[in-house]
Amino acid sequence: MRITLPSFSEARTYPRSRSVQMRGRALMILFLLGLTYLAWPSPPLPPTYADEWKRERQLPQHNPWLPAPEGRDGRYVRFDVPPTDLHGQLQHALLQHHVAVSSNRSFAFSPIRNAGTLEAWAWPWRNTRIPLGAVTRTATSGFEKLADLPRAVSASYYGSVCRRERVYTVRSPQFPNGDLDLQTGGRARLEQLASLLAGEDGCIRIRGDVFPAYFMDDGAAMDMIHDLVNSPVLQHFSFGAPVLDALNRALPVLAPSSEPYNLEAKGIKLPPWKHLLALQAHSSAWEDKCRDLGNRSALFVGFNKLPSLPGNENIPPHSDMLAPARAGLYAAKCAPQTTAVIARARRMRKNHPILRAIYLVTDSDEWADELARWLLSDGWEAVYVASEVHNAWRDWEVRPMVDTEVMRRAGVFVGNGFTTMASNVALLRARDLVHPDFTQFW
Repeated sequence: MRITLPSFSEARTYPRSRSVQMRGRALMILFLLGLTYLAWPSPPLPPTYADEWKRERQLPQHNPWLPAPEGRDGRYVRFDVPPTDLHGQLQHALLQHHVAVSSNRSFAFSPIRNAGTLEAWAWPWRNTRIPLGAVTRTATSGFEKLADLPRAVSASYYGSVCRRERVYTVRSPQFPNGDLDLQTGGRARLEQLASLLAGEDGCIRIRGDVFPAYFMDDGAAMDMIHDLVNSPVLQHFSFGAPVLDALNRALPVLAPSSEPYNLEAKGIKLPPWKHLLALQAHSSAWEDKCRDLGNRSALFVGFNKLPSLPGNENIPPHSDMLAPARAGLYAAKCAPQTTAVIARARRMRKNHPILRAIYLVTDSDEWADELARWLLSDGWEAVYVASEVHNAWRDWEVRPMVDTEVMRRAGVFVGNGFTTMASNVALLRARDLVHPDFTQFW
């Protein structure tokens, strides 16, 4: 019987070939992933906002050795950030900052938080957190120094200097045993909070939502708008550099003769784009929501309830209005049909002949394309669909704020009174002293 033993080289052949195959497969996978990354219209990872994070970390007021009311012996207040969309978080930041300024305290601001982020099936991926300075530079501009007030600081700095804090908890369904019962009126609530924060405690933390949705949706909240419009927070408000940079890149299309934004300037107010009609319209996908609003005879949300703004005259409707008529009213105001949008745009052009172009913000790209074709056929020089004007991947997360700034500067704005986006636009246009006839709702 003949027995042949494998040679040393033969004994190593199989493992080596298997290792080579595995490395080859790994390289092929990496090559395909790289090809997908380069070929895809936008990178899969969102912007890092490194400059904005760095700027927040290096704020000059982040110095514990500054004299009171800043530094380690300063006066600070930190609020909870309720889970809501970008427009809602901007609204909360403005209101909370106003309360802090009114009570001579530093506003400890928190990052913007995205829900459902970095999920493999959600494309493109989004940041879990966005620095507030990327959305609005108001909290990081240090404008408070002009009025000898303590400047806003980041929540992380607050945590480093506030080893002890006085905590108040808003009584609510979330915190039924809370020790703070808030006033129902808007101005009364602002005065209550200012009085509460006027105490001697250096660091105060307020848990719970101070300005919940049901409060902002109630008519009683409207009596605080005068205080807000004249607040230093609103008077020095401006959007963050990523928002303004996106607008600068769109200016050759939207307003070629317009002065570009200075990304380093603070609180600069630029003139309106009088030729532009901004339309915020929701598609039929909102029908169920509109039906629910009609069943409740809901009010407009937030600051859309200013009585002087056209569109408020029949919201809420009379209690004796028949259900079918009420449903039709809310459908027309909440999700107008194509013919209604065309007719309203035509009426705006008749009343304001200087209007030549339309900026269209919708929740449906397909419907936006259809609307644009109809509006162009009706004689408009240009129709700009927001999602097509600002489609760069680095603008994707801040695009709602880009749209808000365009609508703020538009010659005429017609919006959906049941959205917080329109509420923020209405508030900023009221600050700019825009005539009420130029800020309308469906």
